[in-house]
Amino acid sequence: MDVFLEYLMKKKQTGMDVLKQLGLILAGIVASYIVMVIFSMLGSFFASYTLLAVAGVFYGTWVLLRNYKLEYEYIFTNGDLDIDVIKAQKTRKRLTSLQCKKIEVMASDKNMTHKRSFENESISKKYNAVFDPNLGGIYHVLFTYDGEKRLLTFQPPAKLLEAMKKFNPRCVFVDEEDLVEESVEDNE
Repeated sequence: MDVFLEYLMKKKQTGMDVLKQLGLILAGIVASYIVMVIFSMLGSFFASYTLLAVAGVFYGTWVLLRNYKLEYEYIFTNGDLDIDVIKAQKTRKRLTSLQCKKIEVMASDKNMTHKRSFENESISKKYNAVFDPNLGGIYHVLFTYDGEKRLLTFQPPAKLLEAMKKFNPRCVFVDEEDLVEESVEDNE
């Protein structure tokens, strides 16, 4: 029996994200002003390219602002979990991939039994695919890939939790409340 699940989760903007975006806009305005002043001081040849340089600064600012419109795609296929990051609905990048059979520990962030495992200093890479920290249901996954310990933090829906538990029941610890909450939302 094949198992295929796919979820697209839009990342909720935090207050810090909004402040960073405002900072980028302010930096773009200041940089364009500096470009106008410097180009006008360099002579008439450079002054003719001032508008082009300012447009380049604003384009660069716009490209950087697009990076704050994130979506996470969780794809689960027969025990393999792939997580992609989609920026501004245009560019897709593979954040990480893992096989459920190779999970060392997967537990909720509320689970104090495994907290020490997730704070281990030997973890070489950490991936964050949490789309809304206020919703809860955040899980940490400790796994080894190419000989390196890695940690994935994400918010899997109930069906994804159940599927992952089936593929590695000894190492995947699921809170019952996370399974119940999702099933209540699905019925409405």
